[in-house]
Amino acid sequence: MTDFMHGAKYDTKTRHRAAKILATGVGHRALATQLGIPEATARQWSRAYAVGGQSAVMNAGAKHRIYPFELKLSVVKDRLEKGLSVRDVMVKHGVPSESSVKTWCRQFREGGEAALVDKPRGRKPKQ
Repeated sequence: MTDFMHGAKYDTKTRHRAAKILATGVGHRALATQLGIPEATARQWSRAYAVGGQSAVMNAGAKHRIYPFELKLSVVKDRLEKGLSVRDVMVKHGVPSESSVKTWCRQFREGGEAALVDKPRGRKPKQ
């Protein structure tokens, strides 16, 4: 997974070390310090770890997941209406991606429930 803020890629060894450190209950700031990575990356990995353990850290960003509309709506309502933290929403709904949660909330604020409906990807079929 690329850290968009810093353009850095992290190898399997670094991610494995991160998962081992997170397993000890260390917070994201200490993780960042121990691994020499940006706090934003450490926070993302910490939240992913809270959702899916070691595999969530090891496979972060490896595949594009499609989530059902109902799940997205539940996530958004818990975050925006109930005031749950991003981390709590991620853990509650099993969504390992902080950016997905933030994107869905932004989409909902801008376009309501309809904005959460998946649009077909790729080229339109020829008529």
